[in-house]
Amino acid sequence: MRTFLEFQPQNNDLDMVRLERLQTKMANRQASICSQRALLYTESFKKTTEDPYILRKAKAFCHTLKNMTIYIEEDSLIFGNQASSNFAAPIFPEYSIDWILDELDGRNGATAFDKRSGDVFLCSEKVKKDLYSIASFWQGHTHEDEVQSHLSHTIRQASKQGVLHLGGISMSGDGHIVPNHPMILQKGFRALIQEASQKIRQEGLTSQQNDFYQAVIISLEGALHFFKRYAALLKTLANREQDPKRKEELNQMSCMAADLMEGPVRSFWEGCEAVYMIHLLQMIESNGHSFCYGRFDQYMWNLYQKDLQKKVLTKEKALEIITHMFLMNSSQNKVRPYGHTKFSQGYPLYSNLVIGGYRPDGKDGTNDLSYLCIEAMNLTALAEPNFSMRYNKQTPDSLIRLAAKLIRTGCGMPSMFNDEVAVKALIDIGIPKEDALDYCPIGCVETGVPGKYGHRATGMTYVNWGKVLEIVLYHGKDPKTGIQLLYLQKEDYQNMDQLWQAWKQALRFYSDLAVESDAVCDASLEIYDADPFASCLIDNSMKLGKTLKAGGCKYDVISQSNIGPSIIGNSLMAIQKLIFEDRVLTWAQLYEAMETNWQGVQGIRVRKMVMNVPKFGNDEDEVDAWVKKVFDSYLELLPNYKTLRTGKGPEVSCYTMSTSNITSYVPNGFDVGATPDGRLAGSPLNEGCSPTQGTDIHGPTAVINSVSKLPNDKVAAGQLLNMRFAPGALAGDENLDKFVAFLKVSVLKGIYHNQFNVLSSETLRKAQKDPENYKDLIVRVAGYCAQFISLMPEAQEAIIARTENEW
Repeated sequence: MRTFLEFQPQNNDLDMVRLERLQTKMANRQASICSQRALLYTESFKKTTEDPYILRKAKAFCHTLKNMTIYIEEDSLIFGNQASSNFAAPIFPEYSIDWILDELDGRNGATAFDKRSGDVFLCSEKVKKDLYSIASFWQGHTHEDEVQSHLSHTIRQASKQGVLHLGGISMSGDGHIVPNHPMILQKGFRALIQEASQKIRQEGLTSQQNDFYQAVIISLEGALHFFKRYAALLKTLANREQDPKRKEELNQMSCMAADLMEGPVRSFWEGCEAVYMIHLLQMIESNGHSFCYGRFDQYMWNLYQKDLQKKVLTKEKALEIITHMFLMNSSQNKVRPYGHTKFSQGYPLYSNLVIGGYRPDGKDGTNDLSYLCIEAMNLTALAEPNFSMRYNKQTPDSLIRLAAKLIRTGCGMPSMFNDEVAVKALIDIGIPKEDALDYCPIGCVETGVPGKYGHRATGMTYVNWGKVLEIVLYHGKDPKTGIQLLYLQKEDYQNMDQLWQAWKQALRFYSDLAVESDAVCDASLEIYDADPFASCLIDNSMKLGKTLKAGGCKYDVISQSNIGPSIIGNSLMAIQKLIFEDRVLTWAQLYEAMETNWQGVQGIRVRKMVMNVPKFGNDEDEVDAWVKKVFDSYLELLPNYKTLRTGKGPEVSCYTMSTSNITSYVPNGFDVGATPDGRLAGSPLNEGCSPTQGTDIHGPTAVINSVSKLPNDKVAAGQLLNMRFAPGALAGDENLDKFVAFLKVSVLKGIYHNQFNVLSSETLRKAQKDPENYKDLIVRVAGYCAQFISLMPEAQEAIIARTENEW
């Protein structure tokens, strides 16, 4: 168990022995498949065939909460379970079922859940039998079936090329939301039930509005009953408990559960329990991910202060409760198809919790809880919650330094968000300043306004820009599949302008297709992901009587995931330099070298030439300008795109840009041959806006100088930068001071976001060889963290390939 970073306990309220037991259990948990939710939803759906779909969803949600197994983690101060056992993943058959059946036993060429090379899940024979037994009810009637029936031939062909990847939005729920926690903590669920009941009595409601309010009531009543089930269980456990301290805790937890959310939250402990339960319930209602906690230190501050003043809480006890809440997030899980798992490895849930940053009034919001959360994350030492920190010109040095100490441990957290850039980006797309100042990360690095944004700040269709470039180089035809969907000039490009115009033409073509894909998925999700529980916790949903997908959110801002901008910029730079400026290379020679994957005498010679051309991440203006130009070519398309909810309720509705692409840069690279920047065929593309792995060779300052030249304040859904430092680079006070200065300079340079691995290649190699002894090795994968040993080998290698920076 880790010791404190700076915190010095003044009493024994924090039980470190118990905390270590709980942390060890969570670190060594085993992923499995749970069939309970699937069975219970099937039972309910069979009884409600005549009801509108949203009411069927609400009744099934309520039925599940009344009948699913509940249990209490033996050492935890926080209660609530998503499935029948720790780290078990529920099955959500209403979204998709065919891939689940295939992966139960590895049928139809699929890899079985327990045979995967990453994100392995145990699946008992009973669970298999359960899921086979309900399959026929769902087959042909899922979200995935609906999407597949509406995809155009062109979209399917673009997917076969490897340009488009629909992934999660085509077969699972949305997620990517942050509830209005301050409102919920102040009101509770009973007040929302009463509000919905009053709405139903109003005249002039549409049938859809009436159904929505009924579904809200059913869902919230189910949640309140769920809490009361825990009250009874906790009371039973308290009566059996022999240890006086634990007996008292269980009794307190039972009293808390008995009327949890029946009214306003009354204490800090109860507030932690409430926000945890809200998170948990969203993950039972829908199998989306990125259900986030938002600005925890801000909305919990008043409860914390009040309890300190009443002397019913100490800092030590608060730290214990927070750490228990953090640890309990590791009991939850989500299973994805193996094909999609390659895009998001490491059992990620992306449950972002952020501290620090400006308040809506423009003053810095740093408080005691900001510091305690950093200490809690250090004690947690696991991948969830996805811990982030906002900072700005007013952030106290002491908080930045404490964050740097946590980063120095190698856990990959917190990821750092620059208020000065993120706030401007949101204001520029129409978000009022007060709300923009209150932003938070929603998942990985995507950003939005808590309690006011709808689903999917990012994570719509994935677009493989590396593949788009390859198609451009082959004049519209994919050399791997032979599929041609657009026609560019037949002869070799005679100058950079011709090549650039071809890039823009292809980018528009495939971006248009991606928006079309988004619309198909969104239309289906409006039905199959109807989420009255989650929706009623977001502003304007109750006022409008709509789910978020139907237009019930205040702000509807979405983005796609675009992969490989640095690869594109570096490649264009190489072509400009070697073919058109220096004329030392012909198109024929370049094609031949790439098609041999840089093998043979000529291939090696040509690759040496292209590798010597400047690369993004080294503060070289010319190549940095090319990468910026690539960003601009996409940004100029966005005003042309609308969401399905435009004009149907949201006050702001638009597309923006994000470079949050999780681990998709690895499998997207599988589909792309060698590229003119010297990249090998099938190797990863670059991640986010980061330099291509291993090509940034002039130190960390050069990296942020390059990134500072990008239009970071236009990428309003999050700009991902990932860096790795050698452990020695942060060792000792002097090096830590340098790193703190680096973080502060990043604010001034306009770096939207940065996240760090502080791990040596030697350590990572040892973990590959001896995984059993490195279960506690947490790495920053992309916009999230994961156990290194849970990743597929290709993702592990991509992390090792990142430049290991030193000063």
